[in-house]
Amino acid sequence: MPLYIYKAVDKKGQVVRNRVEEINRFILLKKLKRNGFMPIKVTQIQMSNRASKMRKKQKKNIETSDSILKSVRQREENINALSKTKNFKEKAKRILFNNLKITNRDIVIFTQDFYLLKKANFNNIHALSTIIESTENPSFRAIIEDILLGVEAGENMYTTMEYYTGVFPPIYINMIKVGELSRIINQSIRTGS
Repeated sequence: MPLYIYKAVDKKGQVVRNRVEEINRFILLKKLKRNGFMPIKVTQIQMSNRASKMRKKQKKNIETSDSILKSVRQREENINALSKTKNFKEKAKRILFNNLKITNRDIVIFTQDFYLLKKANFNNIHALSTIIESTENPSFRAIIEDILLGVEAGENMYTTMEYYTGVFPPIYINMIKVGELSRIINQSIRTGS
């Protein structure tokens, strides 16, 4: 398992540092939050050979956002292969849309909601938490949850979004980056959309 060093604040406001083995960074962040810690920084310092074997043997009832995205991509590839055949074209399109593909509409709604919440002076954590509650697409909700965990861990939002370049176009990520680095994210989103 990978080894992590984390720095967090407990309920009393004291800074806690510890070294922990965990399956992945996001599970560690969830456990810290569940135990009343607010993560400040989480750094991976080592990954053993056992960790890669453990990831492959992960419990089947636990799905991470990576596994969801991987299954969606696999379905898309299968459907693309089927759609080349004349008889399966319509059936393939229906399967694709039924498998909760992340659409441009999902991203547009996310952007509009995020813009409105930032305009209302919400911080990124509160804005993302609010958006998660109203997101209908489970695959996209998982991605937003991962972005939220990254922001809670002290990363910039654009840094976490870069893991999802298949979902968010590079220009979108760069708009968020400009907004975060210049502290005027709502103006950046408004001019970009």
